[in-house]
Amino acid sequence: MKRLAVIVASSTLAIGAHAANWSTVAESQTGSIFSVDLDSIERSDINVLDEKRVDNITVSIRRAYPASKSTTSDSKEGGIHHSDQQWLISCKDDSYYRRAYVYYTADNKVIKSWQSDKPILTSKDFKITSPKTISRMLIEQTCKNYEQAKAK
Repeated sequence: MKRLAVIVASSTLAIGAHAANWSTVAESQTGSIFSVDLDSIERSDINVLDEKRVDNITVSIRRAYPASKSTTSDSKEGGIHHSDQQWLISCKDDSYYRRAYVYYTADNKVIKSWQSDKPILTSKDFKITSPKTISRMLIEQTCKNYEQAKAK
């Protein structure tokens, strides 16, 4: 079952990556570049158990690592080149829940992947972001693009 979840996470994020419209949002002090896939921003039908009628948004986030990024565990694989994540975002309180991620080498081979197995979420599952952080910038950009698309 876990293998199936990994395959689903990999294919979900990989499919989204091929038809992506990446918009750079921020660069970290370490040189990682964070982008949002504008085409992946959409209202989610996932309900949070303890919230009343809140629009949550799903989005794909990409982190491109600097060329020297390599850890002991993945250096045999060629190192992490980029990662794709799927977030469930609450614009109401600038929080997010990471639903899945996939780490890739430079030639798009999967190093590691993960997908949440939580069938029910509560607001406690969401991570509240701090002002002036990359996570907050990603959320603000996503929410802004979502509102603009809704207004059209």
